[in-house]
Amino acid sequence: MFPLALLAFAASRRGWRLPALALLALAFLLAGMVRWGLHDRPGPAAGPCAAALGAAGLPPPDDRGPSHLRIEGRVVGPPRFGPRGGIATVAVDRAGPPRQRPDAPLATPTEVERLQVQLFLPAGLRPFAGDRLLAEVLLDDAPLDGPGRREALARSGIACTGRIHEERAAVLEAAGSWRAAVEKQRRLLRASMVARMEPGPAAALVTALALGDREAIEPAQAERFADSGLAHLLSVSGLHLGLTVLGLYRLLAFALGRTPLAARLDPTRVAAAIALPLAPAYALLTGASTPVLRAAIAAGLYLVATLVGRAPDGWSALALALLALLAVEPAALFEASLQLSFAACWGLIALAGPLRSALPIAAPPIDAPRWRRVLEWLLAATVTTAAATLATLPFTALHFERFSLASLPANVVAVPVGLFATAVCAVATACGLVHERLLDLPLALALPATALLDRIAAFFATLPGARIPLPLADPRLPLCLAALPLAIWLGARFRRTGALLFLAAIAGTIALLLPPAPDGRLHVEFLPVGQGDCTLLRLPDGSAVLIDAGGDVRGERDVGATRVLPQLLRRGVRRLEAVAVSHLHPDHVGGIPAVLRALEVGEVWTTGRPLEGPWGSQLAAAMEREGVPRRILGLGDRLERAGVRIEVLGPPDIDGSRDDPALGDNDASLVLRVVHGEVAILLPGDVEEIGEWALLDSGAPLEARLLKAPHHGSKTSSTPAFLDAVRPSHVVFCVGHRNTFGFPHDEVAARYRARGCSLHRTDQGPVHFVSDGKGLALVPR
Repeated sequence: MFPLALLAFAASRRGWRLPALALLALAFLLAGMVRWGLHDRPGPAAGPCAAALGAAGLPPPDDRGPSHLRIEGRVVGPPRFGPRGGIATVAVDRAGPPRQRPDAPLATPTEVERLQVQLFLPAGLRPFAGDRLLAEVLLDDAPLDGPGRREALARSGIACTGRIHEERAAVLEAAGSWRAAVEKQRRLLRASMVARMEPGPAAALVTALALGDREAIEPAQAERFADSGLAHLLSVSGLHLGLTVLGLYRLLAFALGRTPLAARLDPTRVAAAIALPLAPAYALLTGASTPVLRAAIAAGLYLVATLVGRAPDGWSALALALLALLAVEPAALFEASLQLSFAACWGLIALAGPLRSALPIAAPPIDAPRWRRVLEWLLAATVTTAAATLATLPFTALHFERFSLASLPANVVAVPVGLFATAVCAVATACGLVHERLLDLPLALALPATALLDRIAAFFATLPGARIPLPLADPRLPLCLAALPLAIWLGARFRRTGALLFLAAIAGTIALLLPPAPDGRLHVEFLPVGQGDCTLLRLPDGSAVLIDAGGDVRGERDVGATRVLPQLLRRGVRRLEAVAVSHLHPDHVGGIPAVLRALEVGEVWTTGRPLEGPWGSQLAAAMEREGVPRRILGLGDRLERAGVRIEVLGPPDIDGSRDDPALGDNDASLVLRVVHGEVAILLPGDVEEIGEWALLDSGAPLEARLLKAPHHGSKTSSTPAFLDAVRPSHVVFCVGHRNTFGFPHDEVAARYRARGCSLHRTDQGPVHFVSDGKGLALVPR
């Protein structure tokens, strides 16, 4: 690297800028390749979990379930913590089978090289970076929580994800590194702050802005900041570091310029020398995220340029920051945080000027009246927000599949409040480093500001256009979105070319975002949501009904936001006529609150069972918050739309309650029979043997060409008498990949095969059928 860097320096001195840049880029590329090859290259253990564990001589996960191992290794990087636990990456160096019985001898562990796993940590386990961990774990492939997640983990050298089994874990050896010391101080500061604040959204924002700690940020709060376009204010980012470090530099320069020292030394250089070490210190203390590191490098370059008497250059600082980060971690190129951070900075440098010039209002002179300067500030805030938003559009679509029109007015209103809150939180951090008793005053000032910031986000998140879906059903969409900022940038030099490209990009984006026209057929899709149920009916007139929305039994992931919504948006679903809830178990109802929050929903169908318990109360709260009415259905009800009849076959209606209190939750599932012409589809929820006999005793017609297997294909359901009554041609098992329940059970699958049924599973991808009213066809994946 160093000879190439010297050649680049020599070329730049001769004025050969392009060769100098090429040599510098090559030098950083080689540095990244060397580091990647010597330290973090995934090696043979990267890739699917089964291949990685098999290469290490360890039992791989299979159809019976995840791999159960006892591992030892070091925690790589600082773990991330949230309201429901933490996530840590562990470099495993020893692994073997766990004890089968408490009195059984422990097998000799196998020495392992280059095997990294990502573990979900229970609430009581909070290791530091570098700690040596002993744990009994269940390892498997990463869940499909979003597009490209497995590939992203593989690029980072992570072969498996998993959880600690029954909280059997302990720290064998504490880390003694400086990074662990910084993290310990960070946690002590957080504990001191939390002890002095009432829990709530405002307090969660204080710790996020002061320390980059999002542990207390609830999903609903993160969602409203995302919908309002204010997600960048939710934690420490480049904006916050720039305000803190460069703001301190300006204050120091101003103060030193009014002292006798100014006669002997340049106040700006002295201030730059004092502020320079604060950039890396602030970045480390607030978690060293990619945007903060980028800003730390850029701020450091600005201060160094001031020290040596050179004029700062935005493009050079941005390019050097990118090259430096990629030299340390080449795989960061594929991370959303790096792409969004650098795209936003590119937009500020490249687009803010052209956008301001395009406005019909000229810039005011220096002696303009105050109202004109205020107007210019508002215009500048709007232009910078628009520039950053346009530049990040393709990456926003790629990673989050949505866009907020509210971001422009929201940022104009919220950024001043956010900057004030950031400044006060930075003062709180500095005071807390001196003594915890000094926290009281800055926290008292910060809490009202963060409370106001949260209310601003909540207000703008409810405006029309706050959540515009950008589904990636067509890969051409990111290209069209990328052409928008490119057209503005080109238009500053080549007006006609820029205008034509901008119009073409707008036309292409609109065409790709238009929902597909109805084809007059009934589409039935069983969506993969892990171990849970989610069925989408798209009626012949284009309207849609959702039956269940999956969920995480442990409540660790929001399946509705991460898996259900992206699949609905990619299919052009913007409104649901109804969401049907089969019963109040987490693997059926857990994802529905996220669906109600994101989409327009006409009504929610349930049985007469009260909406109680942890999952029923969450559903009731979401319905009340979004203003979605409840419709209680029972045996004998019928609903018709667009030539499709939905018959309610269960649960039994006892005394007009549209429920049978004597039945368990599974057997009291809402059972729907969808009829389209000569084609019938039966959706029996999670009924088991007793529920199936109740359906048989009701005398209702059960025959259907397509059956969703009751209770995921468990051996407590799909009784021979029930199957003989339904006589399905196709059966769909809604199951999770290598689920720990063993669904579908072998004897149940054999029972269906013996009757000539075609078997389909959602753990292999979505299962899509189409009916024209006469026949039923399976749509190839």
